[in-house]
Amino acid sequence: MVIKSFKFKTLTSLILVFFTCLFLIASVLPERYRKWLDEEVVYLITPKEKEVFLKLQTDREREVFIEAFWKQRDPTPETPQNEFREEHYRRFNYANEYLGRGTGQPGWKTDQGRIYIILGPPNNIEKYEDIDGVYPAQIWFYYGDPKSNLPPAFNIIFFKKEGTGEYILYSPSDYGPQALVADYMYNARDARDAYQKLYQLSPNLAEQSLSLIPSERMAPGIINLASNRLLATVLSLPQRKIEDAYAQAWFKFKDLIEVEYSTNYIKADFEIWTRQDNQGNYLVNYFFEPAKLSVEPDGSNYLVRFDLNGRISDDQGKTIYQFNRTLPLTLTRDQLTGIGQRSISFQDVFPLIPGDYNFDLLVKNPLSKEFSSYSCRLTLPSGSDRPQVGKVLLAYDFQPSSPAGGVAPFTIEPGQILVQAKKAYLPSDHLIFCCQLSGLKGDLRSEARLRYQLNQEDKPVLSREEKLDSLGPDDIFTGQIPLNGSRPGYYTLAVELLASNQVLSSARANFELSDSSGLAHPVIVSKALVSPEDELFQTGLQLLNSNRVQEACQRLSRAYAARPDLSQAIAYGEALFRNNDFQSVLTVIKPFDRPEAPAEVVSLLGRTYQSINEFSQAAVYYEQYLNRFGLSVEIMNYLGTCYFQLGDKDRALAIWEKSLSLDAGQDRLKELVRSLKKN
Repeated sequence: MVIKSFKFKTLTSLILVFFTCLFLIASVLPERYRKWLDEEVVYLITPKEKEVFLKLQTDREREVFIEAFWKQRDPTPETPQNEFREEHYRRFNYANEYLGRGTGQPGWKTDQGRIYIILGPPNNIEKYEDIDGVYPAQIWFYYGDPKSNLPPAFNIIFFKKEGTGEYILYSPSDYGPQALVADYMYNARDARDAYQKLYQLSPNLAEQSLSLIPSERMAPGIINLASNRLLATVLSLPQRKIEDAYAQAWFKFKDLIEVEYSTNYIKADFEIWTRQDNQGNYLVNYFFEPAKLSVEPDGSNYLVRFDLNGRISDDQGKTIYQFNRTLPLTLTRDQLTGIGQRSISFQDVFPLIPGDYNFDLLVKNPLSKEFSSYSCRLTLPSGSDRPQVGKVLLAYDFQPSSPAGGVAPFTIEPGQILVQAKKAYLPSDHLIFCCQLSGLKGDLRSEARLRYQLNQEDKPVLSREEKLDSLGPDDIFTGQIPLNGSRPGYYTLAVELLASNQVLSSARANFELSDSSGLAHPVIVSKALVSPEDELFQTGLQLLNSNRVQEACQRLSRAYAARPDLSQAIAYGEALFRNNDFQSVLTVIKPFDRPEAPAEVVSLLGRTYQSINEFSQAAVYYEQYLNRFGLSVEIMNYLGTCYFQLGDKDRALAIWEKSLSLDAGQDRLKELVRSLKKN
């Protein structure tokens, strides 16, 4: 008990520190932003949006965020007018002008002001303000919207508690009719007695006081939680209507996206599936389906394009792998018309060495200046002795073909799995599924069986067991279940690995069986192919970025031997440099030492010559770098070191002082310069 108490107190302290920090951050906001946050949008902004806003450091960032905030709520974002924002400020100003009178506070702070800002003007108002024995009350009547979890019609009741002060929200369960009857005239014994008294004074108010939902009839004294749920729904309505994922996405990638993209977040569905190949690496397959698609005329055709920026980082935030690629698509007019309501699934794949990573993906549409993003955790074990069932991937079809020259997204031997974001099927479809099994060693491979079971509402509707002797390459199991005869509804596919009548591992996936005739599968766009040479090169870079230099050298050596081009040479040369094999660096890199050589070649040659104490030659490359590619603190420091080693102390000092003028935070260099000047 003492330990639990300590943990609770510690957690409470951390929470208090967190909110204190938020308060302190908010307290230093410029006045116009504090007013916007704490007054103007206080009933609209979600906790996630507020958290992001409080993290912003500059007014420019705050202005961009505010623009994005309103754009997410704009019912017609393609027009310059934002009807939502205009209506919100009309309501906000009305509340301040009329609903705060006599309350001693601005109208937006009152209960009536809050409801008016959220719901707008009521369809009807009934006032009960001059009835002897009844505290002043108002009933605001609204038509509801079932899409917002509101009844077709409902009331919002306000009353003056004990007959004084401002109008406050009335809840049948929290207050009851006894709160509306003036105690000084009628000493009601209970809710039933108060209801009778109120009914004598105002029958309509008495009936409405039992429930905020007119169609719901309640007996006096019965606790009515439906009205409380209605009030909670109303008060949370602005937050529930907005998908605030854009805020976190914008904050995470704000340094990578141009300003014109910042306010144009588009929703997209993402899915990722990893499988280990026979080289011990993983193939990371992913796709995204944007909620809307912007096209650009291109002669007689139409162009669709998405630019991808992906980053794999370790737990310390170090980049292990990064890629930029473009997924273009050209459509004819007939193809564009034929797509109709179908979505487009953009698919990609890349190899990755085992490890624990964070995967961040930024997707930009340069035609419409829109962006989306996806982040997830990747846990890719190098191997396991424990039998396991990997993630179950659901598909709607399987094409028994494989492109020549590499591995395409979502392919297994001997074909491609066709997947979609919406896991919805028709009774005429077949449910295709696959999963990778691991840890099948020794006798277990011949003994184990795989059982897959289809459940609807936790009731089994189909169950099968199969031996694993027909398991495909890379230990991937593929199954197919016809859905004809199955009732529409929600299903779960459970996959279990069995041995000796025991479940060794299991995995599940959910899907919907629909009776909709309008269900259409997406158009699949995938340009990526991972060839054996690509896998060697990309995983070699990942090993190098993970400081596994020996392994990186071996893998990049094979990649360079298979395809001795510039990019392979630079990567292999960098690995050799980190392995202190400087002569081999020169052998690999010197053939690419040309007048148009890229910065990586010039830098690598300079560092290599410096490492073998050929300072004059190194200085030539460093000077070339600075002249061709601009100032670099790192290169300037290297160049200063070369001149110092050559005995040219004055020139070294001049270069180092220039470096310090660019970056004054180099404390060790400051001390060195100060020491040299004394001598």
